[in-house]
Amino acid sequence: MSVLDWIFIIGIALSIVALLGSGYFLVQFFHKRRLLKKLPNKKFKNKKKNRKIARKKQQLMKQKKKSVRLFWVMAVITAILAGGMSYLSYYQSMNLTTEDSDSVVKGYYLLRDFEDQLIIARDKSDEEEKLQKNLRYLATSMASYGTKKASDVNSEEGQITLNRYYNSVKQLGMNASTQTKNFFGNQELVDSFLADIKKAQVYEKETFDYYKVNESAFKEEK
Repeated sequence: MSVLDWIFIIGIALSIVALLGSGYFLVQFFHKRRLLKKLPNKKFKNKKKNRKIARKKQQLMKQKKKSVRLFWVMAVITAILAGGMSYLSYYQSMNLTTEDSDSVVKGYYLLRDFEDQLIIARDKSDEEEKLQKNLRYLATSMASYGTKKASDVNSEEGQITLNRYYNSVKQLGMNASTQTKNFFGNQELVDSFLADIKKAQVYEKETFDYYKVNESAFKEEK
């Protein structure tokens, strides 16, 4: 699990504890108030008994005030934690998890590297055996995206967008894996796959736009 996942779990646990605490002090408040009502208001001839009742009343009043104060403290803490967890949940739903982020970054470079190798193969700009090996590796890597699935902490729309992108990369890799020996000098085949790459990049752009991924940072690094 990521750091955010742990923060979310701990935050939920603390908010539950704070909520239970506020409930406990609220119960204590009503309990002390009930005890106060049971104490007699009239004065007795026995002064010692009167002093004892007065001390008891004073003690219960202090406990009642303390219970109210602690109830509000716990209630505020509960509200803050609940608000924080709600925001964190929203933040997670609108941002890529660490695993999905790594997959998107890897997919970005796989598509560009595959495109570069296809052009080289089409133009016969390098050794055929070397190019076949490179294309086979890239095709296998892209086909592995069939095992990837968007994290369910993402919003439903975000999951659909990301899974559509993963599927496009997977399909491209699976198709390419059966053609790795046919790309060399084959302009028609290469152009067909270059068009498929452009289609996958449309889904990639949708993913980048939805999750606000900074593509320019990738281009600079590349």
